[in-house]
Amino acid sequence: MNSDSQTRTSPASLTTTTAPPAKAFPRYPASWYLFCASRQLRKRPLSKHMLGRHLVAYRTESGSVVVMDGRCSHLGADLGNGKVVGECIRCPFHEWEYAPDGRCVSIPHSRYIPDFAKQQCYPAVEQHGLVFFFNGPEPLFPLPFFFDESVDDFVASSPTTFVANSTWYMVAAHGYDLQHFETVHGRRLVTPLSIDCPAPFARRSRYTAEVVGNKYYDRFLRRFAADKVSISITTWGGTIVVITGDFRHTRSTFMIALHPIEEEKTTCDVIVFVRRSRSIFDRVLRDPMRLWVRKLLTRGYLVDEVDCLGNPRYAPNHLIDCDRDMIEYFSWVVRLPQTANRPLTTGRSDIEESPSTDDVAVQNGQLIRSN
Repeated sequence: MNSDSQTRTSPASLTTTTAPPAKAFPRYPASWYLFCASRQLRKRPLSKHMLGRHLVAYRTESGSVVVMDGRCSHLGADLGNGKVVGECIRCPFHEWEYAPDGRCVSIPHSRYIPDFAKQQCYPAVEQHGLVFFFNGPEPLFPLPFFFDESVDDFVASSPTTFVANSTWYMVAAHGYDLQHFETVHGRRLVTPLSIDCPAPFARRSRYTAEVVGNKYYDRFLRRFAADKVSISITTWGGTIVVITGDFRHTRSTFMIALHPIEEEKTTCDVIVFVRRSRSIFDRVLRDPMRLWVRKLLTRGYLVDEVDCLGNPRYAPNHLIDCDRDMIEYFSWVVRLPQTANRPLTTGRSDIEESPSTDDVAVQNGQLIRSN
């Protein structure tokens, strides 16, 4: 990756940058979402209301995870109350059975299967004991992870979940809000904010800051990690935020999965990662302790922000010159394609051009960028 990429808008170009209206943002972006923990699918299907619809997930007999519309195409019964039969899920009402591709393959009292007897399916990925799905018929980008890192080299915590009283795009915009790093988080920038697009559907901000806050986690970090940190925040598709914090003695790695639940509310699931230890002894004892400490610190850092901010609202006409990085983020995220047929554009000549989708792939659990 090009670590020297730095893209700041010149004052002269600000006159051409305006924040999009609220109606320009998709309510439920075509992106990845956290559905559940893998263990929740051990015994039976699981259904829940997400993204304005009823969805169900189940594990097939061969071990694959399937996510599909949760209301039976017959009379709308909840498939979450059904059962898994081989590779299929069986409706609890009239026992219609649906295959992993959503097709109805069996109706007990009919030889004829009507054309409407099918469920919308969603691409699903199981990773670190969690089930994610993509809101669309095919994923527009791989499930994000830390660049140039292997999924298998890390262990993950169970998610910490809280609700932010803001829209999903306001929550994700915090990574581009230069002013709030110090006022809310106690991080005083010592380098300029650097923003680029390192991959399709990804926007990243990076900076180095002094830890000047006085919360318990700030004091802990200054004592045991360092008084400075280099942060990288990458937003994928608007709903997955991957964050690394490099201190002198350690590295913090976590992911935030956003899920819009109401017009002005967003569920935030925070997943903390640590590098997997080599020895069995450390994997059993040391890794869980490291995860617990990191989870405690990360939770305090993020939940404090939600508690102190109240109910921030998107007001495009109230954004000013020093909000330009947020304005550019908002403009970027509304231009993200919501289907595979729409081309991806950055919308700015001074942003590092995103590589094509052929240049970013998953290899052995790694997100790889071609040179």
